[in-house]
Amino acid sequence: MRRIKSHTLTKLTYFKKYIYAYLNVTKRLPERYYIDAFAGSGKCILCDDASCHSKGGNRCISCGKGKLQDGSPLIVLKLQNSFTGYVLIELSKPIFGFLKKTIIEEIGPERIEKIDLINEDSNIFLKDIYKRILYKSNYASFLFFLDPEGPELYWKTIEFLYRNKTDLLILYPYDMSLVRLIKNDKPKLDKFYGTTEWLNIYKSGINPSDKKNGLLKFYLEKLKKIGFKFVVYRQIRKRLREGNALYHLILATNCHVAAKIMAEIFDKELDGQTRLKLYKS
Repeated sequence: MRRIKSHTLTKLTYFKKYIYAYLNVTKRLPERYYIDAFAGSGKCILCDDASCHSKGGNRCISCGKGKLQDGSPLIVLKLQNSFTGYVLIELSKPIFGFLKKTIIEEIGPERIEKIDLINEDSNIFLKDIYKRILYKSNYASFLFFLDPEGPELYWKTIEFLYRNKTDLLILYPYDMSLVRLIKNDKPKLDKFYGTTEWLNIYKSGINPSDKKNGLLKFYLEKLKKIGFKFVVYRQIRKRLREGNALYHLILATNCHVAAKIMAEIFDKELDGQTRLKLYKS
C-alpha cells in the first residue's frame, strides 16, 4: 500500500463528489463506464507525520499514525449508484495483485462481475478501449480517471480518448514531478505534452511562476483544441488553504452540466469556508 498525505485526500474528496454527481445526472443513460487508468492498490495509508519516513505498508499502520483510506477504485465501487462496467488498469504486478485481493475482499459479487482488472500499460491498453466496449452499445458514455504520479500519461493517449460522450478527469502533476524532469529527462515531457513546443514555452517564462502557468495554459488549450468544449481545473496544495502547490485536477468534457457541477464543487472549500473563484471554464 502506498502512503499518502492530506493533499491526496483532498483530491480524492473532489473526485468522490464529482463521481457521485455524475452518476446522479447520467442515471437515465443506457450505459456508463468508468475507467481508472492508474488504479493503484485500491487502498492507501494516510499519514501526515513529518517525522515518519515510511513509504507505506503494514508497518505504517502498526506505528499508530497511519490510517487506511480507500483509493479511487474502491471509492467508486462502494457508491450506491453503479456504472454499467468498470475497467481498472495497473501496470505494477505487485500493486495489481494487492488491488485484485482488496476488491475480492471488499466488493460484493454482483458488482465484481462488472469489473475488468487489467495488468498492462494504460497507454497501450487504452488504444483498444472503445473497440472492447462499443461493440456492446453505441450509446455508452465514459468517465476516465487519469491519475499518474508523473509523466506516465502520454498526450497521444488523451487524443485517442476524445469522444463526444467522454469525460476525462486528469491529474496534471507539474509541481510534484514534471518540473523535476525539465533538465534531465526532456523526452518524457515530449511524450507527456505530445510535442517539443513545451520547451519554448518554458524558456520564455520570466520566472518559475510564469513558466508553470504558461505550461498549464498550454496543456489546457490543447485539451480544447482536440475538441473538449469545457475545461475546468483546481489547484491542489500541500494543505487545503495554504502550503506549496502540488498539482492540478482537471475535468475535460463536452457537457455544460458536467462542467457546471465540477466548477461548483471546486468553488466550495472542503472546510466549509468561502473563497474567490480560481477555476476556468
